Amino acid sequence: MTLPPVPKSAVLTLAEQTPRSSKRLLIVVLAAGESKRFEGAKLAQLIPSLSATETREQAIICTHVERLQQLHCQDLDLGRQDTHSPQYAPLLVILGAHQHVLQPLLAELHSRHSFDILINPHWHTGLASSVSLAASYAKEQGFDAMLLTLADQVALSADDYRQLILTWHETGKDVAAHYLDDLGVPAIFNASTLPLFTHLSGDRGAKSILKQQAQQGALVAITLPRAAIDIDTQADLASWLALKE
Repeated sequence: MTLPPVPKSAVLTLAEQTPRSSKRLLIVVLAAGESKRFEGAKLAQLIPSLSATETREQAIICTHVERLQQLHCQDLDLGRQDTHSPQYAPLLVILGAHQHVLQPLLAELHSRHSFDILINPHWHTGLASSVSLAASYAKEQGFDAMLLTLADQVALSADDYRQLILTWHETGKDVAAHYLDDLGVPAIFNASTLPLFTHLSGDRGAKSILKQQAQQGALVAITLPRAAIDIDTQADLASWLALKE
């Protein structure tokens, strides 16, 4: 499968972009899974998190949400002419199996910059139920697109997500990460693509839709090798922590 290249302008910083018509992007954090292979609430596990003033330990889910809030608070006003009223991209966190552990951990971040939390009552049926829930929310709220992220992709930086967003603004197409010779999330889906998510079931995520969109020339892929690193098992976490030392 031949993937469309990333346009050169996508590597520009957000400040260098020419203002465009306002588009509303919903950032979604998928965090409803049981983490069966991890045998516990993996997203509550502590990892080093670098703040502006110190390195501290923070739960995986909090590190992920805080990273996305950097985009939420600073970068997503491309379409606004009025700099006194910046447009923030709303953030949606979908919880499920470990909601009672994870939701309290998010309280401080929520108090800084409010975001929505949805509980997926069907989390046990697989990833597709969370993806479908996110798509339905984005459609109902009238968003132009949604950015799907996985909370356990611990190696991705804020700049990686900015690159996805810039490419979406530049091309108007769906945008996906390309790693391990395949398409995957994080990925941005336009509103016109969202109805396709109603047909997903079980543990099928967005990969089939990504491939379909790519075959139709409706998707741009960007290389994000760090997306290949995620935490599925205790051994994965130990390896990641060893790399951070």
